[in-house]
Parts: sequence; structure tokens; C-alpha cells
Amino acid sequence: MLVRYRKDYEKIVMGLLSLVPELRNYNRFTDELTGALARHYPVYLWKDSEDNHFIAVAIVEEGDNYLLLRRISFTPSERSGKNVFALLTALQEEYPGKRLMGTIRNQPLITTWEQNNE
Repeated sequence: MLVRYRKDYEKIVMGLLSLVPELRNYNRFTDELTGALARHYPVYLWKDSEDNHFIAVAIVEEGDNYLLLRRISFTPSERSGKNVFALLTALQEEYPGKRLMGTIRNQPLITTWEQNNE
């Protein structure tokens, strides 16, 4: 289930962002969240429907005709295609009529998801 970021989720989001290899340094993942919020990028958490725990975070940028997935991070045990694809589908449903796109780093994930949904 897709859940919009609230201030009381800050530690959860920072924990999930700390799992991204290039953000392992404390200042890097806190800067990532602070920068996203300053730019008014929507930040979402993904909640596992089975045990009701947050297992992922997604930071997106909304454009006129697109939704750019800037950052995505899952807990190591939940990085299955099923969970990732479910989160991407939920984002697409949250922003109907907008094309879901990725950065250079995560576009292959978006492409695989699109091919899976054809």
C-alpha cells in the first residue's frame, strides 16, 4: 500500500534511504530527504500488506505529463520483482495519465516493469 510521507515517518525514510549504496553516509541520505522535501517532490512509503510494515521508499518528481522516479529503496528481504512492480503500479495508479519514467540509474527497472505490464 502506498503511503504519503509525513514528518513522523522521517526515521523510517532515512533508514530505507541508508540502504542505497551511494547514500550510506549519514549526511548523504539526510540530504537526499531534505532536498526532496525542499523541492516539493512527493515522497512515498510502501507498506507490506501481509505484515503491515514499511518496506520501501520512493521519491518522485511530478511533471505535466510524466512522473519521474528519482529514488527507490527496498529493504533487502523485500527486493523481489513482485514488490517492486507492485509499488510502480501503485505510483502509476496514483498519477493516472502520466507516464512513469526513471533516471538513468533506474530506467531499466521501469522498462522491465513496462514490459511485464504489456
